[in-house]
Amino acid sequence: MIFLFRRTALALLGGCGLLAGCASPQLYIYTLGIPLHTDTKSLQVSPQTTVVQVNRVVMPDYLDCQDIITRQGEEIRRSPNSRWASRLSLGVTDLITNEVAATQRNALFTDQPLAQSADMQVMIAISEFDVDISGHAILNAHWAIVPRDRHKPLLRNIVHLVAKGPVKTDADTAALMRNLVMQLATQISKSIPVTP
Repeated sequence: MIFLFRRTALALLGGCGLLAGCASPQLYIYTLGIPLHTDTKSLQVSPQTTVVQVNRVVMPDYLDCQDIITRQGEEIRRSPNSRWASRLSLGVTDLITNEVAATQRNALFTDQPLAQSADMQVMIAISEFDVDISGHAILNAHWAIVPRDRHKPLLRNIVHLVAKGPVKTDADTAALMRNLVMQLATQISKSIPVTP
């Protein structure tokens, strides 16, 4: 009986060892990152402060997930061991909002819900955001700046951005995509008519 128990215990331990040896590779989690700006002055919010709400970025369904994706022709390749920390649309929205807020110090920019209507909304749609296996990346986007005052004009813009870089690792791909989102944030910031 003791012999049978020992054989069963050894078999179980051996099975556990095999499972441990077959463990999946480490999972890496990436963000697009929040830029670090040396100027940390706070904005004094008053009733006269212009409030700009950045709506969640809209993008194609196949991109708006946590998978880090590269393209080879018509084939979409999902990384087997890396993910975004959140859905890509949320990461893009966060980065754009933070970057625009850092460059436009005379208004309050937020992507969070507000108790009152914002003075203007920024509505962004990305129609294409691809990195191919050769390291060529493109981002096509359009956006509208919608004032609360309907007597003011609605501003529309469109942009085609490109970047090139290494894509040997998922970190490379994430950095290349961040580069494009930062370019988009710069274009959006320039188009927002906030008065000093």
